[in-house]
Amino acid sequence: MSTAETYDRFEELDAGRALGDLSLEEVKEWKKLVKDQQSEKSSDFDWITVELEIENSETCPLPSSLVTRLKSTIPAFTKIEARDTSPTKIVSILPWLGWAAAACLLAFFNLPDSDMPVSVPELTAAQKLEALVRVASETKRLAFSPASDPYAGISGEVVWNDDRQEGYLSLTNLPVNDPSQNQYQLWIVDPKRDEIPVDGGVFDIPAGSATAVIPIRNALQVSQPAAFVITLEQPGGVVKSKQEVVVALAKS
Repeated sequence: MSTAETYDRFEELDAGRALGDLSLEEVKEWKKLVKDQQSEKSSDFDWITVELEIENSETCPLPSSLVTRLKSTIPAFTKIEARDTSPTKIVSILPWLGWAAAACLLAFFNLPDSDMPVSVPELTAAQKLEALVRVASETKRLAFSPASDPYAGISGEVVWNDDRQEGYLSLTNLPVNDPSQNQYQLWIVDPKRDEIPVDGGVFDIPAGSATAVIPIRNALQVSQPAAFVITLEQPGGVVKSKQEVVVALAKS
């Protein structure tokens, strides 16, 4: 290789070094040539890339995980050049710009990062019912029976756990109600607590739901309930039911 060819090859490698585009073998080749070919002109590539970096870079916050990854991906030639004491040597930061751009896009599109808490989807009432039956061994399951002719076609069950004070109604074919006219209300009969049933919450049956799973929202703590009663009440429910319309009953 002639002197001119050698210098041309050095400039090609030096440009790649400034851009952070050299393979490990090319870095080694550049290292062999730099001692003979290093000149004041060879630093031009560094100044050009630095100017490009300054003009095209924008400040943006980086998650700590990306900072760690940036530090771990410093190009191999920077380690090799650590022994070079040449005062004109400039280490390019252009290879890092791809990571910085990725970090900015990450923030722009609000994509989850390993440092960010990942939201867990809320379980549905049906999934919570299944989980309660699966993990709580003392859970009671009582079948509902229709309590009046208009509701003769309904079926379902109540699932209740005393320790967790958690329970659900699973109801099939319960007629759709108009919340502005009336609402269903659950009553929990607990003789050990009081003669007056405990309010288990009001609920609606929306159109298109053949089977509805309703969380029990007992206002007071109950233990060993003997029965669960569903009534039809005015919107918002009542403090004490007159039981004018009893829908269904589940008892042990």
